[in-house]
Amino acid sequence: MTEEKTRPNRIDWELVGEPIVAGGRAIQPVARLSGWVGGNISEQGGGAGAWVRVRPVEVVVREADGTESRVPIVDAEQAAIRGMVIPALAVAGICAALIVGKMLFGALSARRSQIASR
Repeated sequence: MTEEKTRPNRIDWELVGEPIVAGGRAIQPVARLSGWVGGNISEQGGGAGAWVRVRPVEVVVREADGTESRVPIVDAEQAAIRGMVIPALAVAGICAALIVGKMLFGALSARRSQIASR
């Protein structure tokens, strides 16, 4: 029975939408498609799978006079999560340090009391 596995391939594409003309301006959306795709084949069948994510990156605005500007799209959800995760990791680190300190202090105190009782 031979089985051939394909290595997962990274996907990283920039998708540019069709321009939308409004009021003398052309507005064109830009998105990023990223993820992984892979699979395997054997005598008994095969299968494949993929994980992809599409997120908006920017909007390109072309004025009637030919000037072009790019307006980035900020992912507010990602910024909010980052704003919560960083303080949570700091609190977890402080708690871990306090627990380790208490354990060490307790062991040291127990050791000292054993030595004193001799």
